[in-house]
Amino acid sequence: MEKSLNPQKEEYLIAIFKLMREDEKVTNKSISNYLNLAPSSVTEMLKKLKSEKLVSDGKDNRLTKEGLSVTKQILSKHRLWEYFLEKELKISWKEVHPIASDLQSVTSDILFDKLNSYLGYPDYCPHGSIIYTNNEESTQNLLKLCDAIKGKSYILRRIRDDKDLLNYCESINIKIGDKLDFIDFDSFDKTAIVKINGIERRISPKATTDIYLKEI
Repeated sequence: MEKSLNPQKEEYLIAIFKLMREDEKVTNKSISNYLNLAPSSVTEMLKKLKSEKLVSDGKDNRLTKEGLSVTKQILSKHRLWEYFLEKELKISWKEVHPIASDLQSVTSDILFDKLNSYLGYPDYCPHGSIIYTNNEESTQNLLKLCDAIKGKSYILRRIRDDKDLLNYCESINIKIGDKLDFIDFDSFDKTAIVKINGIERRISPKATTDIYLKEI
């Protein structure tokens, strides 16, 4: 059953979902900081979301079971559109996010199901984020590059959907699906030193917290 939401509510639900996934205490202040909105605006929206049983009562504003289900559906719609835009329309993975944000809000469950079937039920968006309807793997199953272990080998599974980060990864020629042999961290600034296809690459410590790996 579809829930009547507007883009602003969707933005709040996604923010709360992401803060929960980062093991953050989801306070009014943390939501305000995450969305860069006035605390008064956050308080008003949370009242609405709680009245709709999407967010639990209390200071730690966590998604209810229904809220979690609704938010995963929103994210699945967004990421499926990203997949379609990149794979079918050949739009750069750096450009698909804002377009998908516009499309997610106007995508009915019927359209989503048809699009999902047409695309063959993909597991991940172009940035490696999960399409929850098709796959329940979470970042809890993955390892951040900043926590990689010397001598281990990994598959690069996810890069956070941030345009500057995606531009950086493209500039140093790393992408989702690359096999990565972890050499070590630079002792001076914690730059990650890796080998991809036998070629040594150095990855900025600023990027290593937002690149996710799966050990092989």
